[in-house]
Amino acid sequence: MYLQTSKYKLQRKKPRRFNLALIFILCLLIVGATIVQGYIVPRVPPLFRPTATATRPASSYAEDAVIMFQEGKLDSAIEAYQQAILLAPTNSDLYVALSRAQVFSHDYDGAVENAQYAVLLSKSAVSYAVWGEALHRREAQKDIPAFEDAVKQLRRSLDLDPSLALAHAYYAEVLMDLDNGNWKAASEEARIAVAMAPGLMESHRAMAYIYQLTGNYGEALDEYSKAIELHSKLADLWLPLGDCYRAVNDIVSAINAYMEASILGPTDPVPPARISRTFAGEGDYPKAAQFAKQAVPLAPLDPRYHGLLGVMYYQNNQFQESIPELELAIAGGTV
Repeated sequence: MYLQTSKYKLQRKKPRRFNLALIFILCLLIVGATIVQGYIVPRVPPLFRPTATATRPASSYAEDAVIMFQEGKLDSAIEAYQQAILLAPTNSDLYVALSRAQVFSHDYDGAVENAQYAVLLSKSAVSYAVWGEALHRREAQKDIPAFEDAVKQLRRSLDLDPSLALAHAYYAEVLMDLDNGNWKAASEEARIAVAMAPGLMESHRAMAYIYQLTGNYGEALDEYSKAIELHSKLADLWLPLGDCYRAVNDIVSAINAYMEASILGPTDPVPPARISRTFAGEGDYPKAAQFAKQAVPLAPLDPRYHGLLGVMYYQNNQFQESIPELELAIAGGTV
């Protein structure tokens, strides 16, 4: 029997040859995708995510505040201390420094408040000392001041640390402002402060203040000058320096000191008012009126400055100009 040959011829398939070029390209693609996924993609920031920024530490703001305070930029120093407190709200030292700066900027309510915060956080001698100073300065602005609370806090400070020169200096000034004006005790406190801390501005200021109020103007000038050498950018030091120069009839030096105070405190009406009175004392009423006029817009509701300007106009024979100013003074600064 013979098998018939099928019409379908079975042919053996040839084995496929691998395309080496294609394999090489695929390998390159795989390696490239791995690099993109593992290295490039993680380093591309996601869309719409805010860029991270470094946060300044509280100490950085505090350091800036110290520099600005020394330069007499009190508003900037206060702002920097406030920023530092936002970052470190339990740091009592920051409240102490802020209170001291506010005293020199004449924000006495703020100074008292921040000194109280300092005491709440740390019942330290320096906290009580600064609290007493803030209370003293605030009370001194009143017609009938009461310094008992200031004395109380300063005594508490000295009880905690008898070696704190700052407290002795503050205490000396308060003692001079009491009704009985205990100048002997005040002088002793100031001398202690100077002996303990001759490089502390407040020590020399306290000593100068006592000399000034007891009529020892030469010694007062020496001590105020030492205080200014330690901190030359505080208007509150140049004003009493000018007063002492005026007391010894050194008019040129007095006016120069008042002018320096005016430059350092351009929003304070006191320096131009004192310049006005100094020129008036010399009979120079045109200049006296000129500086009195500068003081009025700095404190438009204060009758004292309207009265000063009215008197200077009158002395300068500017009678028509004097009338409305004197009326404002009588009416309490407003009509």
